[in-house]
Amino acid sequence: MLRTQVLQEMDKKSWQFLAVTSPTAGCGKTVTACNLALSISRLPERSVLLVDLDLRRPAVGNYLGIDGNGGVLDVLEGRTPLSSAVMQVSIGPNNMLVLPGSVSSHSSEWMASQTMGAMLQTIKRDFRSRIVIFDLPPMLLGDDVISILPRMDAALLVAGVGNTTVSDIKECQRHLRRTTVVRVVVNKSTEAAGSYYGYY
Repeated sequence: MLRTQVLQEMDKKSWQFLAVTSPTAGCGKTVTACNLALSISRLPERSVLLVDLDLRRPAVGNYLGIDGNGGVLDVLEGRTPLSSAVMQVSIGPNNMLVLPGSVSSHSSEWMASQTMGAMLQTIKRDFRSRIVIFDLPPMLLGDDVISILPRMDAALLVAGVGNTTVSDIKECQRHLRRTTVVRVVVNKSTEAAGSYYGYY
């Protein structure tokens, strides 16, 4: 359902870039970004590029079981062209492209840099037929997300039951005033979904 809702919103506006973030750590944003990308990759005539832009604590490579040494940082520092850093990942019968992340002690500076802007323009040009999902750092842990949001088309906010407070959400709303939020995902809920179709 999330995949359909997100794609409908993005198709309506011809958007390509979707930022996935959370108020704080531990809400499940990386898992949500990876699962959404995998879900989109299953659709015929759809393709996706997943970019790990959490330069504080990249986790996409670990989650997908790939060795992502270098990745984004190698591209930003000019050591590797984008085309060489992007990896094709096969999960079951599905394939998708991944640009793994890497840790940088200058995360905030990279997010606001012209180099980052140039890399995003290259992604937009070279992968224009793909939805691009960016796994960003948690929003309230620094200014990384605020710096890069103007370069995104839309955002998806992942809140975690037991992790996210009402004041966290209000603070995120303040930062997201100028960004279209396609959905807010409430993660880690212990309530079971309805069972009407459970036996199918």
